[in-house]
Amino acid sequence: LRYCFFTGNPNNGGTDSIRSYTFTLPANLPGTDKAIFAWTWVNAVGNREFYNNCGDIAIKGSAGSYTGKKMTIANYGAGYPTIPEFIGNYDTGISYYTTNTEQVTVNGAGYSGSPIPSSAPSSSYFTSAIG
Repeated sequence: LRYCFFTGNPNNGGTDSIRSYTFTLPANLPGTDKAIFAWTWVNAVGNREFYNNCGDIAIKGSAGSYTGKKMTIANYGAGYPTIPEFIGNYDTGISYYTTNTEQVTVNGAGYSGSPIPSSAPSSSYFTSAIG
C-alpha cells in the first residue's frame, strides 16, 4: 500500500519493479455474475488528485451478503480528506486508509456461470452488484 510499484521504500533502495499483485478476497464474499473490482490511489507529487480504476468481474460462490470497509475517498473536494504531497514520506495519508471504519453491505445473488459480456456498460454491473 505505501510503496505501490516499489519493492520497498525508495529512500532505502526500493526499486520500481512490481507489476503484479496477489491478494485474497474474503471467503464469505457472496457470489455474483456481475461485480466491480475497484482500486484507488492518490498521487505522491503535483496537483492533489484522486485516481480510481475498476474492472467487471464475476465471483464464484453462493448467494448472500457481506459487510466490510467502505472505499476510502480523498482529494475529491469538500467533505473529503486532503492528503498532501508525500514524495519521500510514504506514511503520509496512510491513516485515512487504515482508520476508515465506515461500513457498506453488498449482496450477491449467487454465481450462475454466465460470462460477463465485454461490451456491456460498467454502470449496470455496479447497480446489480450492490443493489
